[in-house]
Amino acid sequence: MIILRLVLLAAIAPLLAPGAFAQTAPTKVATQPQLRGLTANEAAKLTEKVADAQFKLKNDEQVVFDLLCGAPASYPMTRVAPRDAFLDLPLTKIFSIERKISDNKLWQPYRIIILPDGPARLLWDVEVVLGINGEIERIEMLYRPPASF
Repeated sequence: MIILRLVLLAAIAPLLAPGAFAQTAPTKVATQPQLRGLTANEAAKLTEKVADAQFKLKNDEQVVFDLLCGAPASYPMTRVAPRDAFLDLPLTKIFSIERKISDNKLWQPYRIIILPDGPARLLWDVEVVLGINGEIERIEMLYRPPASF
């Protein structure tokens, strides 16, 4: 009789506390990136330039810009070549784009944060530097944890 009561109690426990077993839905990243210091049109043009550079590299076309890539030494991403990391950069998962302040009149740096696996996970911190002609001069990518705050 005691065993029957325990089995019955175990069977109805989820009904008594439905929130205790509910799974939370994954947090979604905004479809439009957060923008700081530039318009949506400027952000779209910058993203298009980076996507075009990816496309040209994938098709072995000639592109000329510095490409640097890194991660904390113990992260597996340090074993990936910078070119491969750049080609795999998920530009559809951009979280924010920021125009960085610069005293250099020949270069304009931008910071792009990409969340490949969603919020609160490792991210790509990408600096894209455009030259005076508006073309990409340098792309520097750092795979790192998000800010702790």
